[in-house]
Amino acid sequence: MSQEIIDLKSFDEDTRFKLKTEAALILNAQRIMALSKEPSRFEKYIEDRLETIFRITGKTGSMCLVEDGNTILDYDGKTIKITFD
Repeated sequence: MSQEIIDLKSFDEDTRFKLKTEAALILNAQRIMALSKEPSRFEKYIEDRLETIFRITGKTGSMCLVEDGNTILDYDGKTIKITFD
């Protein structure tokens, strides 16, 4: 299955903001999860954020959100990598 590349420029400003906010929430949850004694508590939260991104984009599965040539979210179907440069 090939990874779908979604350019945030194809969305209006409000939708881009929502997508980047969801990605930031995932990143924060991943950071807290790494320090938590109960990391599994964050799995559902991260899943919910990813589902919101799927709903907004109308896509599911492996995807890459990009803006101005920078990858913001890279999801391979298992691992979520978030980068804000």
